[in-house]
Amino acid sequence: MVLLLCRLRWKSRFRSFGNGPHFNVIVRLWSNERNGGEKNMRTKLFAVLLGLLTIVTTVMAFGRVAKADEIPTIGLTGEEATVTDRYGNVVTGTSTLSKWEDYTVKYSWSIRDGQPIAAGDTATVALPSGTVAPVDLSFPLVDNNGETVGTFTIKAGQTTGTITFNDALAQTGTNRTGSLQFYAKGTSDSDVHFDWTLNKVGWIGSYDANGLPSEVTWNVAVNPTGQNLGQVVVTDTLGANQTFVPGSVIAQTGAYNAAGEFVQSGTTVPDVTVNGKQLTFTFTNVTTAINMVYNVKLANVQPGSNNWSNAASMNGTTVSGNVSYGGSGTGSGENPNEDELGSVKLTKQDATNQTALSGAVYELQDNAGTVIQSGITTNEKGAIFISDLQPGDYQFVETKAPDGYELNSKPIPFTVSAQTIAQGEPIMLTQDDEKTPVAPTTGAVTLTKKDATSQKVLAGAVYDLHNAAGQTVQSGLTTDAAGQLTVDNLAPGDYSFIETKAPDGYELNTTPLNFTIAAGATAAVDVTATDTATPTKPSEPGTPSEPGTPTEPGTPSEPGTPTEPGLPSEPGAPTEPGLPSEPGTPSEPGTPSEPGTSTEPGLPSEPGTPTEPGLPSEPGTSTEPSTPTEPGTSSEPNPTAPSVSGPAAGNALPAKPGTGVVAGQPGTSAGQPATGAQAGMTTNGATTAGLPQTNEAPRHPFVLAVGLILAWVLLILGVHYYRRLS
Repeated sequence: MVLLLCRLRWKSRFRSFGNGPHFNVIVRLWSNERNGGEKNMRTKLFAVLLGLLTIVTTVMAFGRVAKADEIPTIGLTGEEATVTDRYGNVVTGTSTLSKWEDYTVKYSWSIRDGQPIAAGDTATVALPSGTVAPVDLSFPLVDNNGETVGTFTIKAGQTTGTITFNDALAQTGTNRTGSLQFYAKGTSDSDVHFDWTLNKVGWIGSYDANGLPSEVTWNVAVNPTGQNLGQVVVTDTLGANQTFVPGSVIAQTGAYNAAGEFVQSGTTVPDVTVNGKQLTFTFTNVTTAINMVYNVKLANVQPGSNNWSNAASMNGTTVSGNVSYGGSGTGSGENPNEDELGSVKLTKQDATNQTALSGAVYELQDNAGTVIQSGITTNEKGAIFISDLQPGDYQFVETKAPDGYELNSKPIPFTVSAQTIAQGEPIMLTQDDEKTPVAPTTGAVTLTKKDATSQKVLAGAVYDLHNAAGQTVQSGLTTDAAGQLTVDNLAPGDYSFIETKAPDGYELNTTPLNFTIAAGATAAVDVTATDTATPTKPSEPGTPSEPGTPTEPGTPSEPGTPTEPGLPSEPGAPTEPGLPSEPGTPSEPGTPSEPGTSTEPGLPSEPGTPTEPGLPSEPGTSTEPSTPTEPGTSSEPNPTAPSVSGPAAGNALPAKPGTGVVAGQPGTSAGQPATGAQAGMTTNGATTAGLPQTNEAPRHPFVLAVGLILAWVLLILGVHYYRRLS
């Protein structure tokens, strides 16, 4: 009521404000007026309105300035990108790319001439289908002078990224071109198979304060099908800029399901040996799949492209893992009056894993071999960039290879033409270098001899060792008490064991046992051979003895003549028993009539509940019938009971009385209330009107009267107060 009066009063004074959202402000101003006067209130109201106007104007102006434009570009769609695997092979059909592999995605982009570019403008970069960003990524795009023209960013798991331009290209109007390159991973996990014994992958484990990778997690998987391998030794060789983190090894035991997912069932603790860059993990009694991870700390991480590799080996099998991070990009533009010249970019990379190689030195020559520029060295991204080239034929020639690589002196020719210049982007070249080969190391082999049936180890088996040409390398090699023999210092190549003498009690097995010593392998190759026991020759059976002469049987005596059996006597014919007379139907049971000539009747059954009948008299003397056959067990005769008022005929006991109708009591007959509906009671859900029910509060009419009186009092006070204010 009070709020309504306040609103009516201020509406009459400030009609221009209406009934909008200023109501709360007006109420406060009205309070201020009462304390400080109407003039003070108007001053404050004006200040509030001026402040609101300032805020709205600022927001609108800021929104107009901060609004950025999406720049239309050419070459930044997924269909226009080039995808290569870690071996440099161009990949097509990107929908099947594995989520466990990193791929290089390259773009060559341009902006149409005359398109304005301002600081904050953006361009969208779409990844090829079937790929996503593996990690959060951000790196600059630079021009020919190393100046930043924009920044590319993308979030992990996203399929689009963004180039945000600064004002470096704001003064250019033509030939706005550039390149973009970064790593992506596939999304397919359909290629599930278990035809491997050792596998390795990796990923970035942590980042430093600058957002650069600080650790990589390597994952080594062994024995996916859960074979009984016994002792397993895995040797892992770390690549450059990696240091093992002690205590980071976690090894789980379990199995792989049909989807290729590892299901853990337990843990195991391998013996870990660290020797420089070489890690050795020894597992004992391997009978399940093993999934192991460990961390390495990274060094010399660059803001651009980075690549870390690792190789693991087990029983002559070697697999490599690769983790990539970062990217690079370029951008440039020209003023309409600049001379049109060409440019070229050469990227040096590892021939195996396409890692960018710094420190390669080149000469730029014309087509006649004349040196135009020398001492050009690839930077940390493995790239060199030459601009301001007149149209013509050129070539790069490597004069010094990066450390640890073979010199590749093959010229790399290219041509600068009006067409390449018109494209507005540099000519892109790449060259691979091979690593300097490492002298092969020797290996070892261990042969274990076992019984073919019981798998018991066998000592005393003698073997010759042959090389791939069939020449005997060593002979007379004999298995020891553990059934084993070991040969060390074997050069890489193919070999075979041939048994020349079997253990005592066994057959000679001359089947060659082939094996291979792999180059660089450090673990001994295991070979298992089996022999079959020589069968035991059975002894000759003895000569059986001659059987004795049997005795002649005696002559049997003649049997006597049997006597004829006598004829049986005819049985006497029994007399027929007379029929018993029918009992009469007296009202009261009396002495039953004498039965006729018959067999002795049994005792009659007890009648129902009538009065006890008298005992029948003994039957008179009658001619005793001949002894008949014994009658079978039969029921007692049951003479018909006389009809009486009471229980039903027969010998059944009366049923237990139920709840019947008792004289003088209400029952269920017509005119009586139904069961449960007694006089003075109600059926469920039906209430007798006029009587208060359980939990029903009585009405209090005086409450309504008091409420009406209070309402009238408040109304009168309100009108009186309103008149005073007016």
